[in-house]
This record gives sequence, structure tokens and C-alpha cells, in this order.
Amino acid sequence: MTDLIIRNYEQTQEELLVDYDKHSFFENWQESETWELSLTIRLNERNKISFDLVAHESTIIYQGQEFIIKQLSDGGEGSLLYKTVVATHVYYSIAEGYQYETVTGRRTMRQLLTHVFAAGNRGFSWDLIDPNNVLGSRDVENFGDDSYLGLINKLLSDFGAVVIPDNRRLTFYPAGSYGQQTEQQIRYKHNTDEVRFDIDTLSLRTQIRGFGGTDDDDREYFAPITYTSPESAKWGIRIQQPVRDERYQVAANMRERLIRELQDQPAITGVVTLKWATEINKGDFVPFIYEPLNVNTYIQVVGYKKYPAIPNKPPEIILSNTKKTMTSILAKLIQRRLI
Repeated sequence: MTDLIIRNYEQTQEELLVDYDKHSFFENWQESETWELSLTIRLNERNKISFDLVAHESTIIYQGQEFIIKQLSDGGEGSLLYKTVVATHVYYSIAEGYQYETVTGRRTMRQLLTHVFAAGNRGFSWDLIDPNNVLGSRDVENFGDDSYLGLINKLLSDFGAVVIPDNRRLTFYPAGSYGQQTEQQIRYKHNTDEVRFDIDTLSLRTQIRGFGGTDDDDREYFAPITYTSPESAKWGIRIQQPVRDERYQVAANMRERLIRELQDQPAITGVVTLKWATEINKGDFVPFIYEPLNVNTYIQVVGYKKYPAIPNKPPEIILSNTKKTMTSILAKLIQRRLI
């Protein structure tokens, strides 16, 4: 069984977590969105000490990474007691930090990350890997006055970047620029019979309006801006929730934000369930071969759900959901249906 260590909140006691339900244990990771563990442990004579350590804010150590128990359910089955927990990677505790100060003007992502952590690093360190300056710079207005996690998520969205945590060491990359190319191929009728493309238009919108701030005399810095996507010719006018942000004083900056935030494409996610366990890691570029659609390309793993304690139980893999890659595959899927 996969070894897990449980450590109390005070960091004064730790034990090997024994006799947890291996069928309940899974690791779920999705790029820049979530990284968590879930499991159930039932009390018995051998695990009484470690069972007591399973509590809110205790730490589970798995493969050298720290996960903090944030959700816990106590229950009983007859005379048997059990606990079911969800433990979130320590990176997400960065939400407990707050940067009150704001900055305005043209800034690089490195400059903005420096600003985020200027209020204190809270035990975290970070690096930005962008040797070709793909991320460039952006005009920002009143960037700050938010939690560290909120500000980082804004940077990831605005700059098209991702963050890969290694405990409290954070590494930022341009999206699609990290990970290893591997020959662990995913091939239809070889190691998978199930390839699914989830297409969701629930959030599809083609128009959005933005409202900026006002000066000391309560006059607007600029009139409300409405941006209509070219996709409206296909889907019609579908109005997204407006952006109301008092920090904006420049119309061009607001327009740039509206273009970024408008969800004018269907959300497309490729999901593959493998037949057997395969060693696939975060960001790996794997050969994806799907003869029915004539697809033969390297595609990035941006999420997975693994069951490490069950030998040979295959993972569920989420493939790159970039518009360019997934729209191309979707087009081939549509062409196939028309034949």
C-alpha cells in the first residue's frame, strides 16, 4: 500500500497512516486549479494513534508533498468509526496571505509576482521560467488588494501562465511550456477504448460590458465599454455578466480585460480512461493516436485522477484543453459524423 504520513497541526507528532481504505484513496490534479487527496480511514486496534491525528489542518505527506486536511467527515457504521477527508496541497494555503497595496502601469509578470510577495513570503519561494519572454508585459490598474491566491490566479489568467508547486516552492511557466515529452502513448484500441470530448456551451457568451471607476467628483473615467465577439455572427448575442471594477481608469485596459474574460468558445475537454496503470506526470506531452479521427499528435496532460494504492488501476487523464488543439480535434469529430 502507498505510504502516507499524518502529522498534527502543531507539527509535534507524526505517524505512518496505516489501514486506510486503499479503494477510497485517490490523487486529483488539474493544472493551476486543484491538487488534492481524498481517503477514508476506519478505526481499529492498529491505527488508533494515527486515526486520532486525522483532524482539520493536520498534514498528510504523500510522495514528499504536503497536503492539508481541509474537509473532514466523521461517521459510524454500527460500532465502527471512520473519517473521510479531503486534503489540499499546501500551495493553496497561500490564500491566507493578503496584499493590501496596489500598483498601476505597465508591468511584467515577474514585477507583479514581486509585488504580491512584498507583503511577506509566508514561507513560500517562487521562480519564473520564461527565457524567451513569451509572457511579455501588461497594463494593470490597481493590481493588489486581494489574497495572494486571488492575485496569482489573476496573473495566470491575464498572462496565459501556469504554476507548478513543489511544496512551498512555486515555479511559473508560460502555458504549454513545461513538462516532458514521453513515449508513453495513448492509443485507441491499444491502451484505451474510451475517449471522450466534453463540449459545454452553458457558459458560452458573445458580448460583455465593462464599467470602470469614477473620480473625486463622481464622474466616470470613461463611458461603459461593450465588446462583441466575432463569434456572435455564429451564436448570436449572448450577454455575459458585466465587469464592474473601480480600479480601471483607462478604457483601453478595460477593453483588453473584456476580450480576455469573454467566454466566446465552447469549453472543450478531452478525457481518456486508460486500460492499465501508466506512469504519466504533470504536463507530460504524450503521443495521442486516435485512428477514427485520424489524430496522431503530441498532446499535453493537464489533469489526472490516480488511484495510487490500487495496483494496476488505470488513471483518468485530462488532455490539453487549449482552444487550438481541442478545436482542431472537435472539427475532425464533426467531419467524422458528417461522413
